[in-house]
Amino acid sequence: MNKNLEYIVSKAIVKPIKFNSLDKAKLYLKSEGYKFRQAFNHKEDRAMIYQNRFGWVKISSSKDYLNDNTMEQGTVWNILKI
Repeated sequence: MNKNLEYIVSKAIVKPIKFNSLDKAKLYLKSEGYKFRQAFNHKEDRAMIYQNRFGWVKISSSKDYLNDNTMEQGTVWNILKI
């Protein structure tokens, strides 16, 4: 029974952490102990892979609302655990 619960928790959908600037996202990852590993860039699509001793994360850019209060759109950086 306990293994089923662990499987369900590991497959849970995790919301990405969003930042309005790449510098803020990199500063957050550095404070969490992540180190840069690889970058993937193609035209306007940009993504970077970071690693620490607990796992891997991906930073990717997307066009989205800058915050919840306005209709202003721009580049948003999403940090997602892989």
